[in-house]
Amino acid sequence: MKRNNLFPTPLWHIEGTPQQLIDELYRGAYVVKEKYPSETKSNQGGYHSPSLEWNNFHPEGIELINETVGKAIESNFKITEWWYNINGKGHGNHPHNHGGVDYALVWYVTDSDRLLHLMSPFPQRRSESGDHISIAAQKGDIVIFPADLVHYVMPNQRDTDRISISMNLQLC
Repeated sequence: MKRNNLFPTPLWHIEGTPQQLIDELYRGAYVVKEKYPSETKSNQGGYHSPSLEWNNFHPEGIELINETVGKAIESNFKITEWWYNINGKGHGNHPHNHGGVDYALVWYVTDSDRLLHLMSPFPQRRSESGDHISIAAQKGDIVIFPADLVHYVMPNQRDTDRISISMNLQLC
C-alpha cells in the first residue's frame, strides 16, 4: 500500500538575513512612512505603505531575495510589488489573500510573535493544527506561501511596532 498526499501546500521559511540589512530595512520603514500616507487594505489600524516598485528596493535586499528565493522555490520569478506593514499595539490584518500572483512573501524586520496565521485550504478536513497554523518567524526570516492561501495577522500585543515587508511573486 502506498500513501500519497493530495494537493500539498508549499511553505518556505528562509533564515539568516544579515543584521546590518535588517537594521537598514527597519530605518527604511519609517522613511517610507514619512513619505507616503497609509493605505487601507487588509490592515486593522497600523501603517500599510502603497505598493512600491521593485527597482526602488534596497540593492542588497534585491540581491538577497533574488538569490535565496530563486534557490528555495526552484523557479524564475519576478516581484510584482512590495510594501511595508507597521503594526503598533492592537493592530493586525483581516483574513485576505493575494489574488493574481503565484506566491506571497513576508520578510520580518522584527519578530513575528507567531501572529501570522495561514488558513487551511481544506477547512472541512480535520487535522492536528485545526483550520489554521501560526508561523514562528524571527527577525530577518522570510516566509513564502501560495498567494491564494487565506491568511491574517493577529493584533500586535507589544508596545513596540511589529514591522514586515510583504511582496507578491509571479513565476516566469
